[in-house]
Amino acid sequence: MADQSSTDSAVAVAHGTAAIARREVVLAGLGLLSSASLAAVLGGGRDSEVAAAGTEAVAAIERRPPGAGSVSPGAVSGAAPILPMLPGSTADAFARLMAYDPAADPDAAYFRSAVPLAPRIAPFAATQAHPRLDPRAGAATLATTNRTIAPDAPDVWRAVRHATTPAGGVQVARRLGVHDIVVQWGGTGIVPNPALTDAAHRNGALCLGTIWQPDARLFDGSVVPVERVAEKLVALARYFGFDGYFVNHELGSAQAKAQVAGLMAAMHAVARRARVAPFHLQHYDGHGDLRDLFAPDASGAPAADTVMIDQGWSGYNGPGGCCTSWPADPATLAAGASAFQRTPADVFFGLQLYPGPGFIGAAAPRVISPDGGSGREGGTAGGGLQLYSVDDGCLNLWRARQAGRGAAFLDAAADVATVERLVYSGQTQNPALSNAPSAAQQAVYDGARLSWGDTTFYHLSEWATTDGTRARFSPDQADLPITYGVANFIAERSVIGAAPFATHFNEGEGRAFFVEGQRVGDAAWFNLGIQDVLPTWQWWRAPFDGLTDRAAAALPGLLDVGLDQAIAYDGGSSLRVHGLLGADAATRVHLFKTDIAVGGATAIELVTLASAADRARTRLGLIFADRPDQPEWLPLPLGWAAAGEGGWTLSRVALGRFVGRRVASILLGFEPGDGGAAPFDLHVGRFAITGEDQVSLAPPRGLRLDRRVTDAATGAIGLGLRWDDDGRFDVFRVDAPGGARRWLGRIEGRCFYAPAALPAGTASAIIEVQAIGDGRRGGAARLRV
Repeated sequence: MADQSSTDSAVAVAHGTAAIARREVVLAGLGLLSSASLAAVLGGGRDSEVAAAGTEAVAAIERRPPGAGSVSPGAVSGAAPILPMLPGSTADAFARLMAYDPAADPDAAYFRSAVPLAPRIAPFAATQAHPRLDPRAGAATLATTNRTIAPDAPDVWRAVRHATTPAGGVQVARRLGVHDIVVQWGGTGIVPNPALTDAAHRNGALCLGTIWQPDARLFDGSVVPVERVAEKLVALARYFGFDGYFVNHELGSAQAKAQVAGLMAAMHAVARRARVAPFHLQHYDGHGDLRDLFAPDASGAPAADTVMIDQGWSGYNGPGGCCTSWPADPATLAAGASAFQRTPADVFFGLQLYPGPGFIGAAAPRVISPDGGSGREGGTAGGGLQLYSVDDGCLNLWRARQAGRGAAFLDAAADVATVERLVYSGQTQNPALSNAPSAAQQAVYDGARLSWGDTTFYHLSEWATTDGTRARFSPDQADLPITYGVANFIAERSVIGAAPFATHFNEGEGRAFFVEGQRVGDAAWFNLGIQDVLPTWQWWRAPFDGLTDRAAAALPGLLDVGLDQAIAYDGGSSLRVHGLLGADAATRVHLFKTDIAVGGATAIELVTLASAADRARTRLGLIFADRPDQPEWLPLPLGWAAAGEGGWTLSRVALGRFVGRRVASILLGFEPGDGGAAPFDLHVGRFAITGEDQVSLAPPRGLRLDRRVTDAATGAIGLGLRWDDDGRFDVFRVDAPGGARRWLGRIEGRCFYAPAALPAGTASAIIEVQAIGDGRRGGAARLRV
C-alpha cells in the first residue's frame, strides 16, 4: 500500500508551510491543540521533520486558541500521518502516547463521537436491487474526510469536524452506509475524525482508527508491557467513541509480526474485560498470506477479526512497488479463512482506487460475480471489497477531467458528488441496472492486462492524477471507465428497522441552513457528522408500472431525482423529483430498504413543497415482506401547513389497515394527471415513520460557557459550550430578547465549539441550545454570554 503520508507531504510542499505545520491537528471545531494534549497523540509528521522545525514552531502551536475555522489556511497544511511514528524517530511520540489522558485534556471532549452504532436490519433478497447478490459479502473503505475540492486551495480541513465551507468546497461522502467497515485513513491521527464516526455509526458501519507502521515499542514490550499499550489504545477508542483499529504493519520480521499479533490479542482481551463492544481489529501487512494476517493469539484463535488482502492479489501494478502480494484466486484464498476460524466474509480484497476508481469494473468481478451471477447456482462471492481511498479517487478523477489530463469518458459537467454516485451506483447512476461494460469499455480494461504464463497483471500509469512527474503510458488508471458500481457487487444495507425514524435528506453540507423551512444560516457549511440517513438507493428509478429491466443500458424518459441544496426544510438539502410527467414518464423511485412491523399507530409523514396538482400526482409505495413483488400504492393526502415557513405541506398516511405486516421497502410514485404531460416539481423536506406518542424532548441541563476566544485577526469571538445531557442539539445565537435566531451549528453530544459565534465587538448575546430528534424539536436552554 502506498505511504499514507504521501498526500500530506505533497500538501506541505505545495503550500510552502513548515514541516511542523503537518503535525498540527485540527479537531472538532477545536483548532490546534497543544503538544501536551491530543496533538501529541494524534497528529504528527515524521518526528525527524518535527525536530527540524524547531521548538519555536512547537511553541507557536501551543499558544493557538481552540476553534475550528480560527486556523487560517496559510497556517496549517492539513493533518498529519498516523502516529506512533516509525522506529528511530527523534521526538518520543511513544512516551507522549503512553502519558496521554483524555480526562485531563480540556479539549478532548470536543473530539468525541456520541452517536451509537445503529443496528442493521436482516437481509431480504426480494427487495435487493440485485436479489441474487450474497449479502454476506461486504464492503470496507479507507477514507479521508473533508478533502478540499479546488486543486489549488489549501487542503486543511481533513481533521476539522465542522466549519464554514471554504472557496471551492470540501468533499463530503454520501455513501458510507454501503460499507460494513469505515477506516479513517488520513488526516486526524490514530483517532478518527468524530464527524466520520458519527456518520458511519448512524448508518450502522463500524469506524476504525489507524495504527500505521507502528513504533516497535508499541508491540515488543521493551519499554512497557504490551498489556499497558493495549489498555491505552482501547481506552482511546472507548473515550472517543470509535470501534477499534486498522492495524497496518508492513515489512516486519517474523518476530515483529508475531508481536503485532500479540498486541492485537491483548487489545481484544482488554476490550472484553472492559466490556467495550464492539471492538474490531482489521489487519493489513502489505501481503496476502492468511497465516500472517490471521496470526493466532496464545489460545490459537486469530488476533484479527478481518483482514485486507494487499492489492497485488489482482495483479495490480501499483506505484512505488506498493503491491507485493502475488496474484491469487480470490475464491481459493478466501476459502482458506476457515482454517483460521474465520469465514470468506472476513477477507476483504484491496482495490487501490486513488489513481482512478474505474479499476473496480476491471478487478471486482474476480471477487464477486456482478449482480450475483446469472446461472442456476448463482455467482461467486469470494470475499469482500476494500475500497482503498475511493474518495481520493473520485476527487482525483474529477480534477483530471477538469484539467484535461484524462478521464475523457466522464461528463465535463459532472461534479465530485456525481463521480461518487457513478462509483457506487454504476455508469447509469441506477444501482438496480447491470451497468455491465460495453465491448469498447471492456477493451480498455483488457488493454491494461499483461500475461506472464498463466498469471495476469495490470500495467497502469497514474500520470493523470498526479503532478505529472511519474511516467505516462497507456492506459492510465484514470482512463479506465466506470462501468459496474459497488451496488453490482454488494447488497444494500439499512438501519431502518423500527419507528420512529426520520430523515430530512440532509447531505452534511449546504449553501445555507434551514429550520422548519426558515433560512436561519446564510453561510455555506459542512459537517459530515450531522448527515441524515440518506436514501438506500441513489437512484433506483423505474417505470411506475412493471418491474425494473435490470438488463437495460438506461431508462430514458423518467423523472429526474436528486438532492437539492437550493432549498431545504431542515438542514442543507431536500429530495427533489422533477421533469415532464406524461404517460411515458410515469416513474417509481425506490427510496428506503426497511423492516418495519406495522402497529395500530404506525404512520408515514412527508413534508413536501409542491403545487396541489403535483402532490395529487404523487403516490406513497409500500412493499410488504409477504408480497414483495407488488407495491401497495397509496395517495398522498392533501395535508396541512407544516410548522415553520416557506409553504411546506405536511401529509400523514396512517397504516393501521396493514397491522401485523412488515414494510420491506418504501417508494414514491408519480403518475400523470388527466390533462396529459405537464411539468412536475416536488421537494420532500422530511420523511418520517412514526409510532406511538413520543415523550417530549427536554432542554439540555447545565448549559454553561466553557471558553471564550477572540480571533486576533478578525476580532470574531469563538465560544465553547457544554451541558450535561446526551442527545442531538441545534445551537443558535439570539442577538436580543425576542430577536431572530441565527444558526451556529448542530451536534450530537454534550459540547460544541463555534469558532465565530459572535461578531467582532459583540458585548453580549444570548445562546440557545435546542434539543432535536426523530424529526422533532424540543425544549431549549438559554445562556447570556
